[in-house]
Amino acid sequence: MFNLIMAIQILSFFFIFQSISRYRFTIREITVWLAVFLWIGFVSTYFIGVWGAVTLFLCFIGISYFKNHKAITALGVFYGAYALVMNSFLGYLAAEPLTRLVEFIFRQSSANIDYLPYLLTAMAPPVINEIGLRAVRRYVPQLNKEILQESSRVILFPVIILFMVIILAVYPILSIGNATGDFNSFHRTLLVGMWLLFIVALLYMQFQYNHIQKREMEKSKSEQLVQLKDYAAQLEKIYDEFRGFRHDYANILLTLEDGIYREDWEQVKQVYEQTVKPTGQLMRKNEYSFVKLRNLHVSEVKSILAAKIIMAQQMKIDVSLEIEEPVPSIQMELISFTRILSILLDNAIEAAAKTEEAKLWIVLLEDPAAQRVIIKNSSGENVSVRRLGERGYSTKGQGRGLGLYNVQQILKENNFVSLETEARPDLFSQTLILRKTGERK
Repeated sequence: MFNLIMAIQILSFFFIFQSISRYRFTIREITVWLAVFLWIGFVSTYFIGVWGAVTLFLCFIGISYFKNHKAITALGVFYGAYALVMNSFLGYLAAEPLTRLVEFIFRQSSANIDYLPYLLTAMAPPVINEIGLRAVRRYVPQLNKEILQESSRVILFPVIILFMVIILAVYPILSIGNATGDFNSFHRTLLVGMWLLFIVALLYMQFQYNHIQKREMEKSKSEQLVQLKDYAAQLEKIYDEFRGFRHDYANILLTLEDGIYREDWEQVKQVYEQTVKPTGQLMRKNEYSFVKLRNLHVSEVKSILAAKIIMAQQMKIDVSLEIEEPVPSIQMELISFTRILSILLDNAIEAAAKTEEAKLWIVLLEDPAAQRVIIKNSSGENVSVRRLGERGYSTKGQGRGLGLYNVQQILKENNFVSLETEARPDLFSQTLILRKTGERK
């Protein structure tokens, strides 16, 4: 029975880690990792007692290392420290109530139930943790992993240090308690203090995240304001051109009418070459792509598209924008969506600018099942579709390739969003699909 209880305690760490990290594991991965955990947990516990849990912490960092394309991140360390502290915290909280409950239920039974409180206490932490996380995620917006990672020095590092302090303070007390079978009042007070520090660390993390997110939103709004001003300036330019055309329209018709009436086909040809034909070219100019933005009713996305189109035009890229149906909202968290859109457009513009006939196509499709954002660009590079999204892979040289890697990390957190990629010798295309079967954010 002792081995069973210890096995459940070891597995509790893993389930709490999986619950907070939300890493996706295949059946094979789960089997391998659980076997590794049980083996390391039993061996380390046999030699160093409760400190054996620290070896599981190293295992958690190892899992995060492989899940993040062989990179150690502050977020991965946080997940491991959280699982270590939370398992001990919830086990400590649940131990006495479960013991009293078992004694009350079996108060008239003669069966040997000494092991039952320990068994239930070992099983309680992952269950309580999952219930708590589900409640938090229902009423509190989920933390954006990209923001956490980018601001790890402010948000995660202090929390990780506090977690380490808690571990170094709590585990000696637990070791003494396991050896003596009891905790004195000083130890109990210190444990309560450490658990309060744990709660303070989580509250600090939430406070800093909200502060940084608010600052990011204010920065984003300022950028959007500048982009919308550029958009308005382009629309004003288009309006001035149309107003000039309207002023000359009557004179053009009168000249054509006179030439046709007198059957002066040379005059008709001259009017066509000098006025009508240039007008047709004017109507096909890139600037008129902005008119298509009228169907997009999400100002944040409209401002990004306007800014990127202006950027592409300044780089002499022929831009085509199609938004045939009204787009009232985006089926994804806007911060994540705008990040993905900006990365895809930046990559497309940079690639198109290197080709002789630089072209960029942007299409937004709205249908009952999904929204699709199609971005195509002329290409002159051989791109490995299989390796796209790998950390560091790029056709642009060393030190690049983080854009699409970041896109893949964002997509992992959105079950109803996917990215399809097609590469041909002269054309590169990416389609972002936002399925409407998921919860609207």
